[in-house]
Amino acid sequence: MKELFRYLRGERLKMKHTILPGFHEAVPLLGILLFLLYYRGTAYSRQSELSGYIMVLTTAFPLIISIVCVLSVSLEEKNHFQVFLGTAVKKRNAFLAKWFILSGMGLGAVILAVFGFMAGYSFILGKDKFDFGLCSAVSVCMWLCGQGQYVIHLYLNLSGGKSISMCAGAAESLVSALMLTGLGDGIWPFLPCAFGGRWEDCLLKGWFAGRANAKPLYPYYGRILLINIVVMAGIIGLSAVWFYFYEGRRVDD
Repeated sequence: MKELFRYLRGERLKMKHTILPGFHEAVPLLGILLFLLYYRGTAYSRQSELSGYIMVLTTAFPLIISIVCVLSVSLEEKNHFQVFLGTAVKKRNAFLAKWFILSGMGLGAVILAVFGFMAGYSFILGKDKFDFGLCSAVSVCMWLCGQGQYVIHLYLNLSGGKSISMCAGAAESLVSALMLTGLGDGIWPFLPCAFGGRWEDCLLKGWFAGRANAKPLYPYYGRILLINIVVMAGIIGLSAVWFYFYEGRRVDD
């Protein structure tokens, strides 16, 4: 445990003077600004506007995660993974520290994106009331659903390189958007990139149904949640086994 904390501190210091902290602040702020400017002159329903912003956020999340993982792993490429792998007594701590730090920064970015937009939507545009509970639920849901993506893209970067990770991130964002349609029915519980969009859609529909005093429909979502948990556990377990035998890779891209 002491070594893990040492690695966490090391990761934080490594990223402190890189583009990563600024990236986690600039991207949410840019998204908030663009959507507030767009919604300023629209007359869509409140449900359409809020759902539209959250759905764009969830579909962009896999691509954004792939970018931050590329930026993080590129720090290790500069010394050919020698510090990353050569100084750990328990090698898994190096992987866990990178995952936890990126995940923590991602949580901050998600909170900024959700709370910042809702604050602007409520207090600047004056289109709806600010709901702290909804913002908290949306933020936590999006963050939890993205954990598998961090593991997948750290694996892709460490084993294959940034080109593979970026291509996979773009493809996952496209698949995530497709899974929000009828094409995703029956398939999305097995695709980690689709978790966020589908669960956020369920959450928002339930919230708006509650506002309208209607009974929300949650068909077989308990079984779907179990499938999601098994898929996530499988991804984390396989990555742990793989990283146990990981010895670095050639840095040639």
